[in-house]
Amino acid sequence: MAHSLAPGSERSTLSPEIAGELRDALGRRQKELPARWLAAVDAAGLRNGGALPIHEHESLERELGLALLRDQLPAVHPRGVVCIQPSASSANPTLAGALCQRGSVTSIGAVEVDPGLAVEMNERVASSGICGSSSAVACDCTIELPLPDRFPRPRVYLCLGNVLGARTAVGAVRLLRVLRTTMTPGDNLILGLEARQSATAQLSDEEFEASASRHLGALGVVNSAVGDGFDLSRFEFRAAVDVVNRRIETHLVARRAHEVEVPGVCAVRLRKGESIRTSVRCVFERNRVAAMLAGVGLALRNWTSDAEGRYVVALAAPAV
Repeated sequence: MAHSLAPGSERSTLSPEIAGELRDALGRRQKELPARWLAAVDAAGLRNGGALPIHEHESLERELGLALLRDQLPAVHPRGVVCIQPSASSANPTLAGALCQRGSVTSIGAVEVDPGLAVEMNERVASSGICGSSSAVACDCTIELPLPDRFPRPRVYLCLGNVLGARTAVGAVRLLRVLRTTMTPGDNLILGLEARQSATAQLSDEEFEASASRHLGALGVVNSAVGDGFDLSRFEFRAAVDVVNRRIETHLVARRAHEVEVPGVCAVRLRKGESIRTSVRCVFERNRVAAMLAGVGLALRNWTSDAEGRYVVALAAPAV
């Protein structure tokens, strides 16, 4: 799965795994674009001197995360730190650095679905102060987490920036299950979660343009990878609140009915108004998270939010 996807690259043949993943996602009733394609847009932006998208609660997440390390894990001295999708939050280097200052960390791993993004984020996180080895791990964490052999324990896993909420309920449970398979007693998992969502998905003009460019760009990455396919002018970007599922969804909506042939993948038929979902952003309540964790063999140890209940940093560990 270490296939590099970059806008403007020469045509390449997708691996059978990635082609199959894309075919499956585009063939669903609600068509979807797998997360790796947005990640490739972000990786390309970094290569071109751009910046990663930021979430509105990053400073709050850093504050809550540092408080959790101080108050809930004062005696924990991990040898390994695993950052799950560190591109989602700049709090990752801060918390990883705080753990490194305890003097026990010998290895850091940065896990991203895009190989280029994994390398870039590994460099950023490792620069937080580790005096040892670091590893860039490219994988889909809902399927596998192939950490290097003998990656040291005990470990602290950082899953910040509402990474759990960037997946549907099924995807979130799969992510937690995969993490649990790599954990043993003595390891800890720190989750950064959105706990309250605004009643609207309204964006400022500047935010809307940036989001539209990013999400439409993901279709452009598909075109670059297969040589042809989507006409971006036939889609418009929309964000909407799904009240039932407590999440914001982003969609690329067909302006009119048309058919797209994605070389080597599949043909996609779109009716006018039909969409390809490019991302979700879920919010969480404590009982729901506790149940999800318990279902995969993890236990919720702490739940700390700001006074307004906007954001949560939670602590979990293997259930005894």
